[in-house]
Amino acid sequence: MQIYPSRQEKNEYRVLCFAVLMIAAMLTLPFIGIGHFYTRGEPREAIVAVAMMEQSNYILPIFQGEFAFKPPMLHWLVSLFSLPQGYVSEFTARMPSAVAFIAMCTGFFSFFARRYPMRRVFLATLILITSFEVHRAAMTCRVDMVLTAFMVGGFISLYRWHERHLKGLPIVASLLISGAILTKGPIGAILPCFALTMMMLTDGEGLKRCVIACLKIVFLAAIIPALWYIAAYHYGGDEFIALVMEENFGRFLGKMTYESHENGVFYYFPILLGGLMPWTLLAVCGLFTEKWKKITPKTWWRQFSEMHPIRRWSLIVSICVFVFYLIPKSKRSVYLLPLYPFISLLIADYTFHLLQYHRKAVRVFALTLASLAILFSIAMISVRHLDLSILGDSRSSQRLICQLAELQKDNNTVTYLIMAIIPLLTAVVLLWKRALSLKPLTLAVCSWIACLFTIEASLNPAIKNSVPDYRFSQTVKHYTRNSETWYFNPRKDETLYCIAFYLGNKVKEVNSAAQLPPTGYVMLRLKDAEAFEQQAINRNIARVLTTDNEFTSIKHDLVLYRFE
Repeated sequence: MQIYPSRQEKNEYRVLCFAVLMIAAMLTLPFIGIGHFYTRGEPREAIVAVAMMEQSNYILPIFQGEFAFKPPMLHWLVSLFSLPQGYVSEFTARMPSAVAFIAMCTGFFSFFARRYPMRRVFLATLILITSFEVHRAAMTCRVDMVLTAFMVGGFISLYRWHERHLKGLPIVASLLISGAILTKGPIGAILPCFALTMMMLTDGEGLKRCVIACLKIVFLAAIIPALWYIAAYHYGGDEFIALVMEENFGRFLGKMTYESHENGVFYYFPILLGGLMPWTLLAVCGLFTEKWKKITPKTWWRQFSEMHPIRRWSLIVSICVFVFYLIPKSKRSVYLLPLYPFISLLIADYTFHLLQYHRKAVRVFALTLASLAILFSIAMISVRHLDLSILGDSRSSQRLICQLAELQKDNNTVTYLIMAIIPLLTAVVLLWKRALSLKPLTLAVCSWIACLFTIEASLNPAIKNSVPDYRFSQTVKHYTRNSETWYFNPRKDETLYCIAFYLGNKVKEVNSAAQLPPTGYVMLRLKDAEAFEQQAINRNIARVLTTDNEFTSIKHDLVLYRFE
């Protein structure tokens, strides 16, 4: 463990730790409440918390006629943050992810800065905070960032236990892994145990010792989740068990009863490069400056064995997470989130290598980001006066037009312009101060942070609000006067999570018009309108409302019928 003997080093550590906390908070907390839900995933998780609070059932509530697909940790946290105001909002629903992100980044820096060169860890943490995939996950109401925070905490605590030569019991690590299990299931324990086993084997530990260590972890970590699983089985019975088996083992083995993000074996390679943007560009700049030498397996193993333990642990965790998720057919970009802190440390090491031997590559990268920041500001200002019809009439063009039209609707012109020019001012001021030649990393980091600030303050809210679900639901409320609304779903393939959330969890699904009461209002997809009208031929029906565009959370136009 690295010790800072001087007061100056201690003060620098405190200042940098506080800087990490402030940057992570600044890029998330002011913006998580801006913009409505616009996908199926966010409101699906939020509405579980709504059901928990309404039913006072914090074990296994029923929402939209089904159980939650994931364990309840996220929904507990959403409910907790929502208690002071008494209802779930976009802000309180996204709060767990933002808080988990802030805690993960601060904890990562605090732990590794005591064991590794502090400025390298600080750069690694900035890379982590500003990586595209990590930042995106921090801004959404999904289980992925909460799971990642618990798992990264578990990885860190297991490294600490490994430092102590596995003496005692891994209480802290087991509690964090328990949180991961309660967020997404057994995967929360499998990956940390996998990484610890690989670390111990590369250290020359025997397999028996590895197995005993993993059994200790699993036994301790399973105690609290087991209590919930037993209670949930009491509520849900065999149907709950079937759901657990499908979501955990069926997903891994590719035997889901529904399509679940099935992708090929090479899916994660471009996804990881994209998720690490813009730092992927730095690696590309460095590739053209390196003199590559042929490395034999023996040489590689010698270099690996001689690595600093922190760097070796980071490499092992990154490889274990990446390889593990190559196996199942179900693949999503967010599954790789637990490796981002550790691969960020490796990227920081490589960046310092470039600064020492190939400084020109870092300058090119910094100038590229500064140029992109300037162009981004110009684009944000120009779009206010752009004739959107020039974008064409294809489906993708129409979606882009809907999103840019939201930017043009912003009546607060002064605030919009201030937000738009922040990246430009940041890049210009730093270039004027010669940051490119003196401190190119300062120019790169500050330019990208400024871009993220403007994206979250102006661009992302427009993208979210261009989806018509919220507007449609508010008009539905006007017709139904907050009473129950029906949803006609003959194929049982699309649940209106987003609309249901904004209608206060008062949507009931039917697959036949005969199941409807004598009078009321029913929502359906426009493509199901003909089937509904044929089934309701003996009723007096009238179409009263249609979404203003087809780019809803379920990617279809929605209509509202009155029937009697």
